[in-house]
Amino acid sequence: MLPWAVENEGTHNFNEEDLTAGWSHKSIAFVAGLGTFGVNRMLITPAGCAGRFGSMVISAEIPPTPRPGREFCRYYNGGKCLYCVTNCPTGALQVDGLDKQTCYRRLLEVAGQFTDLGLCDVCSKCALGPCATGPA
Repeated sequence: MLPWAVENEGTHNFNEEDLTAGWSHKSIAFVAGLGTFGVNRMLITPAGCAGRFGSMVISAEIPPTPRPGREFCRYYNGGKCLYCVTNCPTGALQVDGLDKQTCYRRLLEVAGQFTDLGLCDVCSKCALGPCATGPA
């Protein structure tokens, strides 16, 4: 059998009605052992959560990366942070969940303010706290 590889777009590859994706780069990075999910629903790695993931699935066998031995989210690791929840401008992010529709409406508002930049649907207030540059 010949080796093969499959990839997917890095962003905007989701269903805009229910805001789900068939292929999650963050989830693939989690499965690969690169980090843990925080309250902010971001994958936090030893380098933090202020980054982007791309992924490719290949047919080659490679040794797995060991999973992190601890949580990288400061809240999950000690219950003291919640910077991401406090700084969510819409209240969409809570400890027990994320209102994706409210969050996405905010992203579209931001995109409408910066049309000269092309598609710029970002907020990232939940990714600017202490976990942005690495876990405690």
